[in-house]
Amino acid sequence: MRSIPSVTDADIAKVENYLGIKFDEKRREILRSNECFDVQACPGSGKTTLLVAKLAVLADKWPYSRRGICVLSHTNVARQEIEQKLGGTPIGQRLLAYPHFVGTIQGFINEFLALPLLRSEGYHTRLIDNDACFEWVKQRLNLWSNRKQLGNLPRKERTLDGGIRNLIGAGEAIGPNTVGGITDNQWRVLCGVKAEATKKGLWYYDDMFAWADKLLVDQGNITEFARWRFPAIFIDEMQDTSEHQGVLLNKIFPAYACNLRQRFGDSNQAIYDSGQLASTTDPFPADGYRSLPNSQRFGKGVAQKAHSLAPDPPAPVLSGEGPNSRIFPHVFDTAHMPHTIFLFEPDSVSKVLPGFGKLLLGSFPDEVLRCEAFLARAIGRVGKLDESGEKVPKHLGDYWNNYESRSAKPDPRPQYFSDYIHVAQRRGVSNIDCAESVKMVVKGICVLIDIVRPTTIPRSGQMTQWLWKALEIDESSCVLLRNLLWEWCVESTPIVEKLWFDKTEQLRRALHPIIGKEWSGNAAAFCQWSMEYAEQSSCRDAECLSTPNRYRFLQDSRYVDIEMGTIHSAKGQTHTATLVVESYFKKHDMEDLLQWLSGEKCGSSKKEGKERTERMRLIYTAMTRPSHLLCLAMRRSVLELNGKQSETRQRLEQLGWNIKVLDSESK
Repeated sequence: MRSIPSVTDADIAKVENYLGIKFDEKRREILRSNECFDVQACPGSGKTTLLVAKLAVLADKWPYSRRGICVLSHTNVARQEIEQKLGGTPIGQRLLAYPHFVGTIQGFINEFLALPLLRSEGYHTRLIDNDACFEWVKQRLNLWSNRKQLGNLPRKERTLDGGIRNLIGAGEAIGPNTVGGITDNQWRVLCGVKAEATKKGLWYYDDMFAWADKLLVDQGNITEFARWRFPAIFIDEMQDTSEHQGVLLNKIFPAYACNLRQRFGDSNQAIYDSGQLASTTDPFPADGYRSLPNSQRFGKGVAQKAHSLAPDPPAPVLSGEGPNSRIFPHVFDTAHMPHTIFLFEPDSVSKVLPGFGKLLLGSFPDEVLRCEAFLARAIGRVGKLDESGEKVPKHLGDYWNNYESRSAKPDPRPQYFSDYIHVAQRRGVSNIDCAESVKMVVKGICVLIDIVRPTTIPRSGQMTQWLWKALEIDESSCVLLRNLLWEWCVESTPIVEKLWFDKTEQLRRALHPIIGKEWSGNAAAFCQWSMEYAEQSSCRDAECLSTPNRYRFLQDSRYVDIEMGTIHSAKGQTHTATLVVESYFKKHDMEDLLQWLSGEKCGSSKKEGKERTERMRLIYTAMTRPSHLLCLAMRRSVLELNGKQSETRQRLEQLGWNIKVLDSESK
């Protein structure tokens, strides 16, 4: 049997020419090796580029026509980088086609395990999406007939973490009631709703894992075939793999049974959304891992400040070898950037963003500020707004009243049709054309059609094309819908509550060829006026742009835009300048980690506990985003802890921090 192709120095030289880069000896050793091991790579170390280089060599020498390379990741970062760097080459085209697979873990589970079994047992799939499925199930549970039978079922048991969570499963594998306090009758209601969702082809992501588990149990030899089908396995961003995913992947591709399995990631950046657990069954990195502690994203100024925050500090030490001088076409001093800690009183928290903006204008020339590559972001742990007024600063909204926590998501999921239009109009401002705006409004229209006539929309295809095809039998309907889309998406005419009923009636007339005279209470509820996005879109002053969560600082006819978001939203990003702001989750971040920020302590041990270690990962991830300038914002009182104000300040200054005090008089 032919083995995995070897990688020679000549192959590496060839791929270096493809990519326009040079690999050091440590990276060349990883490229040459076909052993099974993990690569622990620090932020900005170019691990995905390294992976793409190895894939390019293997694809160019691949000897099999029916067996392929499998590349998995939590997101499509690896696939996007292949498309960007190799998409125009024959090698890139081969990598992204049969017999290879490059995609997400979820996509692999769906395509090769869950969907084949699901279809073979007579089920169909219309949509696989947690949020959409959850909303549909929630609406069904809120019907009067179901609410009456659910009776006193606690509200928490109707959530995705309670009763609805139990609706996830594969056929008879849907488990018995595991939530205490649910009666047999209430459980029958939940199962009945799940049966309705299944009949409509609506599935949670975890449903697919349940079907995959069922396949592995029923057909044990499937794992041997999977390893034959994919003799080379690569997993990128391994630190993002959850326990649920890790268990399944370890059943299919355990290191001891694979010809070649290499995993790339950084355990120090393993930050998870609520409810997700890190993989412990097949932990990363495994013994014998290779380390890449030198970052090509940032310089030593950022590296020496972030190193102590890593729970498992890079060995021998986090090294900054960036930033790349070719990022910006203009020469300016990158070696002596004014990395700054802004200190503020709770009543002067609103001065933090202006202080950061002023520093940006003083640190970067306009030629850099206007470059497409320039990105300044202010990020913090807690984005969800809380009006309690306690523990300030508690969330990002304390720093800027116009921050929108819902719009911070890359793919907002509006609950009402008017919200789709508000989101669409903001997207139109931030894009050159109106295609994204039209797509968002059409998405809302299709949601409405699905509510009125659930089986009408096809399960696949382009929704916009389908919509016009369905309306072409009635020219007046086409004209009416075009006029609405022109008004909402091209002219971006604001919608207002007093005219909203007339607009929804026009939309109903435009959709008559599809929905006829049918209507329902759920359709009327979906089309009711919503204030959430309407209020958020009302801001028109100089600081609040139509693009959500983008703050503009103006000074002497110059300006700089600062994007705001959570640390989770910044995963994998590179910023030119990053401001990490203090927020509150059980404790204030900077206060809890002051000894690490000042270099008094380094790394985590068991005595630090799970919560502090998680906080360290979050702040470490945030502090390693910038290529040029790193800033922190914390309450002034933090430096006064334990009566060590002068000593702590001295430590911070020795690490290269500038200390800037903001008060109510600061401008």
